[in-house]
Amino acid sequence: MISKKAIAFCATVGVTLSGIALAAPAHADPVSNSYSIVGSDTLEDVVSALANGTAISGASVRSTANSTTIGSFDATGSPYITTKTSGVRFGRPNGSGDGVKALSRSIDGSKYTSATPGSPANVVITGQVDIARSSSGGTKDANGELLYVPFGRDAIAYAYKGAASGIDSITASQMKSLYECSAGFQIGGTTVTPIIPQGGSGTRKDFISKIGVTETSMLTVAEGGCVVEGQEHDATTLTAESVMPMAVSRWIAMNTGASYDKRGTGALGSLVSGQAPVTGAGSAMVPNPAYYADTTWGRDTFLVVQYARVNSADPKYDANLDKLLDSTQATGLTNSQTLISKAGAVKRKFGFLAPTAGVVAYRVAKTP
Repeated sequence: MISKKAIAFCATVGVTLSGIALAAPAHADPVSNSYSIVGSDTLEDVVSALANGTAISGASVRSTANSTTIGSFDATGSPYITTKTSGVRFGRPNGSGDGVKALSRSIDGSKYTSATPGSPANVVITGQVDIARSSSGGTKDANGELLYVPFGRDAIAYAYKGAASGIDSITASQMKSLYECSAGFQIGGTTVTPIIPQGGSGTRKDFISKIGVTETSMLTVAEGGCVVEGQEHDATTLTAESVMPMAVSRWIAMNTGASYDKRGTGALGSLVSGQAPVTGAGSAMVPNPAYYADTTWGRDTFLVVQYARVNSADPKYDANLDKLLDSTQATGLTNSQTLISKAGAVKRKFGFLAPTAGVVAYRVAKTP
């Protein structure tokens, strides 16, 4: 089945020869003949572009595993997916946390239940997930079963809709008051509606942590508060005088045409005083390196894999999977080189910069 965003994209630009799309949107539900990837919405389009093949950088680039194709599954779509030939049907992992959870259950064989409404519950998914996309890091554990491998540098800003004075440059402290539903709090004399991504989203986790809010202090509408829950990065859900966290990479990709456009009539606001998240406009929009370098609002993103499978000293070692995650490989998923034939050049078109210098892969415990 072809995803709606693939249909929309192909209707706009067509499909190139040899089945290589010009940009990321493609099959939402592939069946992998090698490795399957699930998780973060933030990374889904760029990873799908690399998995399916793209010429968006000016050269044909495709990440494969020993000449076999890999399958990257969107965070949204049908409530369930099947990742491997003759594999089981299980709930679609939606977001970084859900993706890492699915990888953990694929490793240990415990039953998995997705956060996606309507998905099958308590399914054994042993061996069905190989890599998880994560827009946030994990807690380091020297004995952890998972390995977080740096993918690219992103940043968090926010999308907004409205004309309230100051809504385009809300401070972190103002965001804290807004997302904790402080009585009588307004922006520019106007009541603004805060929107937060679904549970399990890495962007949600990062954003509330950075503004000093917890899941307990942030009350959603369902909990009797004011915060509306919605799908991350879908700015078409913004109503008059509202705001939502936004990965800057996703905003750039939606402007350049690399990703399906879900901006609606929203605009991008800055959380760093005196720094715009992006420079340029439309197809020429690119990251602002100064904003991405901010130690609060810039962030490194990761691909997560079972440590044993990329540890050459372990009996479970998988040389092809290790190569796929090797940043020195021209078309490896973690490559950050910017020549047009390299995977890193594709990432630039989707709004990602190279990971922070000195950030290396590290181990993390499985999700319980």
